[in-house]
Amino acid sequence: MELLINILQNELILSASANTTVNSAVVVRLVHTGTQEHLITIGNGTGSNIGTFTMLNNSELILEKHRTDTLQVDSGTDVRVVSIAYKN
Repeated sequence: MELLINILQNELILSASANTTVNSAVVVRLVHTGTQEHLITIGNGTGSNIGTFTMLNNSELILEKHRTDTLQVDSGTDVRVVSIAYKN
């Protein structure tokens, strides 16, 4: 069964210099179009890190987070993120 998604805003480039809540999104779709892996950091909105994960090159990921949680990439401009709603 395929996952149906509803795009809720315009796609953003995930930044290495500034974190983002992706407009207070709860569910986001991340797409990595580059050739090297990236470390994605999830923050809690108060400056503390919740955790990190590696996003493989040429991959896609659906992530659930709290509205105040932030995302940031380690480097580059080849990871894009968009707020979505979904159902199975």
